[in-house]
Amino acid sequence: MYSLRNRIARNLTFNLLLVMAGLLIAFYFVVQQLVHDYTLTRLQHDAESLASVIYRDQAQEWRIDPGRMSTVYSRVRSGHYYYVEIDRQAIVSRSLFDAEFPGIADGNPPGRDYLADGPGDERWIVWHQVITRDGQPIRIWIAEDIAPFQNKLLYDLAVIAAMIAAVVALLVYLQQRTLRQTFAVFEWLRCNLATIRQQEIEKSGMPMPLEVAPLVAEIEQLVEHLSQRIARTRNAMGNLAHELKRPLQLLSIQQENGQDSKAQNMLDEIRSILERELRRARISGSLGAGDAFDARKELGAMTDVLQKIYPGIEMEVVFVHEIGTLDLDRNDMLELIGNLFDNACKFASRRVRLTLGRTDDRLELVFEDDGAGLVAEQIQQLNRRGVRLDETVAGHGLGLGICRDIIGYYDGSMDFDRSDLGGLRVSVRIPFTRPQLNALD
Repeated sequence: MYSLRNRIARNLTFNLLLVMAGLLIAFYFVVQQLVHDYTLTRLQHDAESLASVIYRDQAQEWRIDPGRMSTVYSRVRSGHYYYVEIDRQAIVSRSLFDAEFPGIADGNPPGRDYLADGPGDERWIVWHQVITRDGQPIRIWIAEDIAPFQNKLLYDLAVIAAMIAAVVALLVYLQQRTLRQTFAVFEWLRCNLATIRQQEIEKSGMPMPLEVAPLVAEIEQLVEHLSQRIARTRNAMGNLAHELKRPLQLLSIQQENGQDSKAQNMLDEIRSILERELRRARISGSLGAGDAFDARKELGAMTDVLQKIYPGIEMEVVFVHEIGTLDLDRNDMLELIGNLFDNACKFASRRVRLTLGRTDDRLELVFEDDGAGLVAEQIQQLNRRGVRLDETVAGHGLGLGICRDIIGYYDGSMDFDRSDLGGLRVSVRIPFTRPQLNALD
């Protein structure tokens, strides 16, 4: 077991910190590159200016006119330096004082820049360039200390990091609050399911997210299926108790009158009733809920069971259309078809036919038998629960009551008429659209 909310919060926080750290590192390198490029551009400009003020004096010595250069090169350790080498003669800026210019003997090629450690804590960017004057190559090194920029950059990064930490803390708080509000829907769902379990009519509602609404609908539909099945089971048990009540009463009377043979007949009738209900349980299938209904597969197994129960009846299953697997509860369909098929077999003389078809929006079932059939008044009575049209043949009252419950749950319909085979024709229509509880926006 683990907390989904804590896992999401932890992953979001980690990803947020990772992104912020990446942005901070990217900011550092981008700014550092900007400082480098800007400084290098200025060094190249100063190198051109320096080259323009180099001249020969009357003694043919190479000189640099300091008045035409920026005074920053005249202040000691100003952070701006140059070194000029002409025919073994070196001209050094006054700002360098007694320090050595790094990198001159390292063979750094001209037209390139490099980084070097200057005196003290200074960090230099050095630009190396070669020009020709009067046929004489002149090598120029010009440098600037970027340590102050780097220190200022690190300070600014520390300030930005503190701001990012504050922003991350705020975002984490808002994220936690959002997650609490979002996951409140699951607590509502738990309470709502508990309400359904306790069979309360009034349920507190709240808007459902689109991502959760299908799950909520499926869970509530599953609970409703189980509730319907429990209700049908209770009805069946009540009906069974009602059917057993009469033979038990008669059995008690016969025993009091000393009529043992008639008492034995009552026991046989009780046994018959129990066997009939056990057969129905076998036809109805397993107790699982929510499985889809595969008509060909399930009807094959069902007819095998019924054929053993009614060996003298010819059973025919006709598929008008290819049915396939339907999004209808398997056990509901097995109970519905099993009860109607069982009733048809009981009243048939020799033959029972089940016809299955479908349209775009519903499943159509037609059960027919070649029995004696019913008159119009009897067909009307079938619409009332528990009516027994033939007390000598068990079946119509209980079976049709259960079927009526299932069909009503699916908003379907069931009609009765005379069959071409001579007996009763039962037509059932089941919509494919599964019943929805309260729609959630």
